[in-house]
Amino acid sequence: MVNLVEDWEVLQEYAGDKQGYYQVLSTDGAIEVRVAIGKLGFKEQFDNNADLLLTRTLAFCRTRKYVRISETVRDGFFANKNPKGNRPF
Repeated sequence: MVNLVEDWEVLQEYAGDKQGYYQVLSTDGAIEVRVAIGKLGFKEQFDNNADLLLTRTLAFCRTRKYVRISETVRDGFFANKNPKGNRPF
C-alpha cells in the first residue's frame, strides 16, 4: 500500500537517496502522473502538458533515474501460462 501526499514538495523532501518509480498515464486528453518512493506516493492529473508542476515532477524523476512503470499487471496474470497462447492481460 502507498500513502498519498497532496503536496509534491513533501514527497520531494522525503525522497533523500531512496529509489523511486513513476508512471505517466494519458486519459481523455489529461495526463496523470504517479510517483512512489518507499511507502509514500504522489498522484496528480494535469490538463496541460506544459504545466510547471508536471514538468518539475518528471524532471525530478528522470534526474534521480527513477524507474518508469509502463504497465501494471496482477501477479497471477503475469506468471500465468495460457495454453491458447493468448496474453492474459
